[in-house]
Amino acid sequence: MKTSRREFLKVSSLAGGGFMLALSVPGMAKLAQSGGEADFTELNHFLSIDLDGNVIFQLTAHEMGQGSGTGLPMILAEELGADWSKVKVNRAGYDKKYIGVIRETTGGSGTIQDHWDLMRRMGATAREMLKSAAANQWEVSVDQLEVEEGWVIEKGTSRKISFGELAETASKLEAPEEVEFKKPADFKIVGQSVRNLITESVVAGDANYGINVDLPNMVYASIEKCPVYKGKLKSFDDTEALKVNGVTQVLAMPALEPAEDMNHIQEGVVVIANSTWAAFKGRKALKIEWNLGENASNDNKKIEEGFAKAGEQFGKPVYTQGNYEKLKVEDGYREIEATYINPHQAHALMEPMNATAHYDGDKCQIWVGAQNASSVVLNVAKAVGIPDDKIEVHTQNSGGSFGRRYYPDTSIEAAYISKQIEQPVKLTWTREDGIQHDYFHPFQESRFSAKLKEGEFSGMQVKLIKSVDYGSGDHLWEHPYPVDHLDTYLNAVDGLVHQGAWRSVQVHSSSMGKECFIDEVAIELGKDPVAMRKELLAKEIETVKFNRPTREGQKPFDEVVKEFRTTLRKNYTSVLNYVEQNQLWEKAKSTGVGRGFAMEDFFADTVCAHIVEVEKGNSDLGIRIKKITSVLDCGIVVNPHFGRGQVEGSIIWALSALKYGGIDIKNGVVQQRNFHNNKLLRIDEVPEIEVHFVPSEEPPTGLGEPATPPLAPAVLNAIFDATGRRIRKLPATREDILA
Repeated sequence: MKTSRREFLKVSSLAGGGFMLALSVPGMAKLAQSGGEADFTELNHFLSIDLDGNVIFQLTAHEMGQGSGTGLPMILAEELGADWSKVKVNRAGYDKKYIGVIRETTGGSGTIQDHWDLMRRMGATAREMLKSAAANQWEVSVDQLEVEEGWVIEKGTSRKISFGELAETASKLEAPEEVEFKKPADFKIVGQSVRNLITESVVAGDANYGINVDLPNMVYASIEKCPVYKGKLKSFDDTEALKVNGVTQVLAMPALEPAEDMNHIQEGVVVIANSTWAAFKGRKALKIEWNLGENASNDNKKIEEGFAKAGEQFGKPVYTQGNYEKLKVEDGYREIEATYINPHQAHALMEPMNATAHYDGDKCQIWVGAQNASSVVLNVAKAVGIPDDKIEVHTQNSGGSFGRRYYPDTSIEAAYISKQIEQPVKLTWTREDGIQHDYFHPFQESRFSAKLKEGEFSGMQVKLIKSVDYGSGDHLWEHPYPVDHLDTYLNAVDGLVHQGAWRSVQVHSSSMGKECFIDEVAIELGKDPVAMRKELLAKEIETVKFNRPTREGQKPFDEVVKEFRTTLRKNYTSVLNYVEQNQLWEKAKSTGVGRGFAMEDFFADTVCAHIVEVEKGNSDLGIRIKKITSVLDCGIVVNPHFGRGQVEGSIIWALSALKYGGIDIKNGVVQQRNFHNNKLLRIDEVPEIEVHFVPSEEPPTGLGEPATPPLAPAVLNAIFDATGRRIRKLPATREDILA
């Protein structure tokens, strides 16, 4: 693996001695005004080794419970040969220098996979420099040396020297042009269940979560928002609010024009106080008149009507293969149809939404848990009217996110308030704010039909209606199982509420319909659902016709889709082979137990399959989910403990949506307010969960979201197997199952 020093790394001494490895890549050159190489003195070091041998890693990814702050340094320490007990993590501040150079945003299950190669290169480069420093000191060949747990050791002898003793000397050496990566079979840290490096600080209560920020002269704010999406503030009376002990000021919050389309700031009234609780109490004393606007007529029935209308207005198919319409009844084909509803979902985070801001006229500092700090900078700069290079973001840990903290609304609000009152301010949303003013998971209706003849699945037609058209990734809703005749259609309708990313994004929206319908086809044909999937995947992959223009500079989309489907076949087959070899589907078969199977890819990378076992019982659903067995092909699992945790968390997340999800809208107002009517799964409702990872030496492909999409269809398929009832919507209720 070649690594040019001029293209990748800069090495220098730390103040007081030590070793610093700073990141540079060709894209950094654009930062230098002279057009030459970037000024490395301005760069944060990503890896440093001090004279005591401590290895300090600078974390740029957002830590929200998924373990990025441990997984990334594990990869680096593996190649470095570090003593894991001496690995420390510091949080690096946001800096736009790194946009386009490293992955600055945290989302899409991409942190580990996108930094895998980078972490290995950094660790391997530092390792070889430490070996060179030892070789020079001992006057031996580098080939005679190896590293182990923070020491450089001379092979065949007892001579060894610590990283700390070599750090300063190593920092004066040239970075090698080439480095070799370790073979996966030789890994000693990667692949181990290592404890999270932030656990101790979390337990001690001193971890840097956004809600814990405390600044000198700081005040506290809460906003009473218009209850209807995009409604306006008409007037307010703050007389009683100002009488509340601790309340100091009340002001209007305008909508503000966002710098990006999806960021809407709801109008409202801000209460400033000397504590969060005083601000909350002051809100309750406000008297407000709203202009609720046209969205005041929104309700769930309007959603249904909008989707019904869109379902009559499909144009040309986005993809075509073969000719579905030519498969006629008179020629022996029969058709089955089904429609599936995946509603809006709320995030309902444990740590309420919050942000702290300090605008001082020349610059604005923000303390916030953010998945996308660059969006915070862009939008805050516009809100307070100063250049974006005057915005400083101090990224904090988050108590959960699931896509919600990708959006900068609390940062925009806090910055605006700070500018108005000329003081640092901490803004905290209530639980009710977080649920009622969420960026809700988009609503989707999936209509499927299939043509069957003589035991064969001959053709399929897919018609999707979404409340958000993401404008990219159209192949994500193309069916992964090859059939001879295929049409796919898409219509987008206007959403009635604020919408955004929810754990697994559009993949979850489509998975329920895809994986339930393939089960329905298998049952209709009298075939085993798992065996039929494997049978279909063995078919030749045809090129589909893409009926939209190819974007300028991109490969023709029909070629992209064929490559995508080829990758899917490989990864799906890998998971199915593992299920078959370990007899996991057969083991789930027992008297009185219904079995369900579903599988899904996450952007063609990680593939996850769930085998769900349910039995009739006196639970709130009328059935009991007995066990869930999960199989994932996700490349190398850096930390199996975190990996299992991500799968288990995804399952619990998806089960909450299946049992209790969806939102009700009446007169434009979201009716869910807190955990009493936006329930989450309780511990006694969690079934036995067994997680399997397909052995692999391929690079990691992400684990934060892939287990969410196939869970609902696997459960619904199991319910059918147990009861004979097909449920084609979320949430699934007791009435659906027992009616």
